[in-house]
Amino acid sequence: MSEDEKTELTCDALFDGELSIWQHKKGYRFGLDALLLATDLPEISEDATVVELGAGQGAVALSMAYQNPKWRIIAVERQPSLLKLLRRNIEENELSNLEVIAGDLRNHRDLLTPHCADLVVCNPPYFAPGDRRPSPVRERAEARHELHGTIGDFIAASAYVLQQRGWLKIFTPPGRMMDALDAARATDLCTAQLRFFHAFEDDDAYLVDYRWRRGGAPDFAVRPPLYIYQSRGIYTEEVARRVGRERR
Repeated sequence: MSEDEKTELTCDALFDGELSIWQHKKGYRFGLDALLLATDLPEISEDATVVELGAGQGAVALSMAYQNPKWRIIAVERQPSLLKLLRRNIEENELSNLEVIAGDLRNHRDLLTPHCADLVVCNPPYFAPGDRRPSPVRERAEARHELHGTIGDFIAASAYVLQQRGWLKIFTPPGRMMDALDAARATDLCTAQLRFFHAFEDDDAYLVDYRWRRGGAPDFAVRPPLYIYQSRGIYTEEVARRVGRERR
C-alpha cells in the first residue's frame, strides 16, 4: 500500500454513532461478517477474558468491548498499518477494557499467555494460496489470503490461549470446512456447533460459523441456518437485531 493510500481514511459509525471505526479507503475493510462474529457469542462470565486473533482495524474487538464493558478484550494483529488504526480506534472510542498485542500469531507461544481466555474469536483469511488472485493492495491481500498464517495456525493459537472449557468461534467459507475441522482435530478442541449462513433462503451457504470447546463433551449440533436477507436489501429479523443498535 502506498503512502497516499494509507492516508485515505473513512470513519464508519456503529451503535447509532456511539462507536466509530477508522479504516483505509483502499485497504482491508470490515463487513457484515465482522458484526456477526461479534454477536451471538457463547455464554461466558461477566468478567471474562476474550481474545481476537487477527483483529485488523478492530471492528470485532471494539464491538465486543463496547457491548460488554466488564470483559477484558485482547486484540492481536500483525500488520503495522492495521495496528495503527486499531490503536487509534481504541483511543478515540475510549475503550479502557481493550488492549492490543502486536505480533504474528504463528509465534503464539512467545506472544500470548497460555490458558488465559474464556473465549477466542477469529475470522481467518478465507483463501488458500492459489485459490484466487490476491488484491494488489497488500493490506487487503494479507487479510484475505493465507500469506502469513493458515486456518490451522489460527486454530492452534486459539487452542493454546484457551483455558479449559473455553470457547472458540470462527468463520470460514464452506470450501475451507474440511481444513478447519482437520485442524481442530489436531488439538484438544471439541466441535460443539456448526451453523451455515445463506444470503437468501434459496441460496447455497456462503459462510460457516463454528464453535469449538477446549476439553468439552463430545456433544455436537448443527444449528438452524441463518438467512441474511428476507428480501433484497432488507435483513432478516435476527440479522437486523444482531447488527442493530441494541446494547447488552
